[in-house]
Amino acid sequence: MTNSEDGRESETVISVATVGKLRPEPSAPRKWVPTSRSLWVAAYILLMALVALRLPLTRKYLSSNVPADVRSEIGDDRLLSLSMTVGTVLFFLVYAVIIALYFSLAAFLDKRVIPGKSVLARRFNIGAFFVIAILATIPVNLFSVVFGVIQPRDVPGYWAYFPTMAVLALAIFYRHWREFSTGRKILVVLSAMGLSTIVAIG
Repeated sequence: MTNSEDGRESETVISVATVGKLRPEPSAPRKWVPTSRSLWVAAYILLMALVALRLPLTRKYLSSNVPADVRSEIGDDRLLSLSMTVGTVLFFLVYAVIIALYFSLAAFLDKRVIPGKSVLARRFNIGAFFVIAILATIPVNLFSVVFGVIQPRDVPGYWAYFPTMAVLALAIFYRHWREFSTGRKILVVLSAMGLSTIVAIG
């Protein structure tokens, strides 16, 4: 009796397990995968380091744009130099806040608009809007530091760079959004263009 009951119990357990495997699992909601936070932090630090290297150029730009009547009113060159130094430091602090807000916007779009991510070194998730944010900021500041250009927007091709870069980034990540509906594809393109244009006109 005991063996028979044990046998029936075993059969029942095996049967339930088998049915459980064959039963279709409920579809899980899509998981929104963000770009790795360490990449955002590293990009922000690198960008602000480049901005810090541009400060002498920024100070030179501010000094060259001081009106003559203001110079004559201040009179003392040391006081004028101090005011330029203060203005440069304030510029750096304000720019740091603006870039933090810009990266926050890019991170939001990166997480919500195109959920798919590529993987770097099997460790870091990288999204399309992260690439756009990086290409829209770091190369421009690096170019300014290397070539001593105060206003990169005066360089030929400046305005064409940003939309071209955004299209290139979207093309690289096309497999992550090619199956979207037409309306959402339009949203992807407009978001990418808008994110790059903010920097171009900023």
